[in-house]
Amino acid sequence: MNDFPPGHNPDKPNNPPSQPDWQRWELEHGFPQSGPELEPTARPAPVDVETARHLWWGVALIGAVSALFSVWTLFGARTEFAQSLLDELAAQDAAADMTVESAQSMVTVMLVVTVFVVIGFGALFLFWVKRMRAGKMWARMLLTIIGSFTVFTTILDLFAIASSAGAANIVMNVLGIGQGVLAAGAIYLMHRRESNEYFVESRKR
Repeated sequence: MNDFPPGHNPDKPNNPPSQPDWQRWELEHGFPQSGPELEPTARPAPVDVETARHLWWGVALIGAVSALFSVWTLFGARTEFAQSLLDELAAQDAAADMTVESAQSMVTVMLVVTVFVVIGFGALFLFWVKRMRAGKMWARMLLTIIGSFTVFTTILDLFAIASSAGAANIVMNVLGIGQGVLAAGAIYLMHRRESNEYFVESRKR
């Protein structure tokens, strides 16, 4: 067995050896081949799953717009809202020394906290959508629950739109209906046959 690398001739020490073929020598002697490991390529998702992901993006966008519009509306009417809060506290003998200005400040803080909650939940929702796209069964189940609740509230909006007063309320109801339609479509696409096979196969991996 030749333990010298190719190109090495011990019988002719005076002759400079040719450039050894180290890669060939390592391969013949069972050494592991060096080199960057190739990362496994991501499996392509079915068209239904990709479409469901885009529909969930629409659901998240409409939800964020609706929530921020409600916050903006309440911020514009924070004086009236603070006064109504004081009236309710006074009726319960719990107003203490609270003034209209302090009530307005409290309402402003509540609205700012609401904005951060909306942003945080939106980021978390998009993370769930990303995991659903990767074939995670738990993410699909979670989105199905959220989407089912959204569809249920859409049914309530259908009954409320006829009795809505004001352009702002009508727009909010229409946005809610659109959000429910997108959620229903996403749920349907996530549970079709090819989608089910994709999630089952991802779970096995």
